[in-house]
Amino acid sequence: MKIKVFTVNPYRVNSYLYYDEINLKGFIIDPGYSSDEEKSEIFNFIISNNISVKYIINTHGHIDHIAGVNITRKYFNVKSYMHKDDFFLIETILEYSEIFGFDISEKPIIDDFITEDLELSEGDLKLSFIHTPGHSPGGICAIDHINKIVFCGDLIFRNSVGRTDLPGGNTKMLYNSIRNKLFRECSDEYILCPGHMETSTIYEEKNFNQFLVQ
Repeated sequence: MKIKVFTVNPYRVNSYLYYDEINLKGFIIDPGYSSDEEKSEIFNFIISNNISVKYIINTHGHIDHIAGVNITRKYFNVKSYMHKDDFFLIETILEYSEIFGFDISEKPIIDDFITEDLELSEGDLKLSFIHTPGHSPGGICAIDHINKIVFCGDLIFRNSVGRTDLPGGNTKMLYNSIRNKLFRECSDEYILCPGHMETSTIYEEKNFNQFLVQ
């Protein structure tokens, strides 16, 4: 499997293309691109490498992670997935988009909801999900157990954790999601691909994250 990361918009969000280099099918995770230049870079990479996009996966509903949902959904004719508990963020997105520097004229379309029973697969590319609220009520982690990769959104970062001061954030739930959901579901060697900054591993964060080590 290949991971291509595009760091986009003023908030430096990691938008991921996760794809199988053999069958050339892939998923887009957190399409946060907000400019024509960013969109063109991502779309041109997909087209030039003959990759067939199958799904859009949103780790949560904050605008910096979902700004490009509609254009991606329409261009590649694919469904967009998100946890239902973040749908309230979609409902109010037009009210605050300009405040955060985004030019969005329509609400992002969510076709189906992510649950812990859902599995999205295309050939050898398989993702399962755990619900990890805290940064937002509907935060999720998308996990490839075969290749031991986790797309963890803004739940946890290298030597840091997600903020909880935005609507629906909850510090107690965030730490519970990390310690009792993510760390129990995934062993030390799993690679963490966060919504911002560089990758890490479960081992590194268990042992060296200043917010988790006591």
